Amino acid sequence: MTEPRGPAEPSELRGLRIDVLRRAVEIYLEHAYPSGQPPEVVRRRLQWADNVDATKLLTPPSFERVAKSVDGKPPIFALRLGNARYPHMKLQVQPWQNADGFLLSVNTHDQVLSLDPAASDAAAFRELQAENQRLKESIEAAWDGAGLPTFNRYLREYIENRAGSASSPAAAAKPEPS
Repeated sequence: MTEPRGPAEPSELRGLRIDVLRRAVEIYLEHAYPSGQPPEVVRRRLQWADNVDATKLLTPPSFERVAKSVDGKPPIFALRLGNARYPHMKLQVQPWQNADGFLLSVNTHDQVLSLDPAASDAAAFRELQAENQRLKESIEAAWDGAGLPTFNRYLREYIENRAGSASSPAAAAKPEPS
């Protein structure tokens, strides 16, 4: 009989490399703060020792757990970096079964459960949400272009691998189910 797994720890992200994480942050900041430096609070979160183990960064105060471990799945970790207009946007690191062992994503952190559409600032908030979504897509596309692990990259490679195996001679020789 095996013991039940405890809550997932950053060790679930054994493949996480500090150089990849630093590059992801660099790209994020270029997009989120195009006209200058991020706020001091963000710069403090990024004061990492040169030889720090990447998985050690996934603990407070730098990172926070976004989701608890559910059904044995490891949690998602987030680094609140914000953007020039909104301080709550986050870089997320999620364990994933791909070559890197994780995926990067941006959480806009602006989904309000009960936004009153008649509120005087509702239109401004929807505009902020649209800008945050544009930034999310821009950052994730830049990560993908830099070869960093994103869901779109994972999905594209998965589809290419499936298409490649379907067109292989062994796959072509398989009879179709009737």
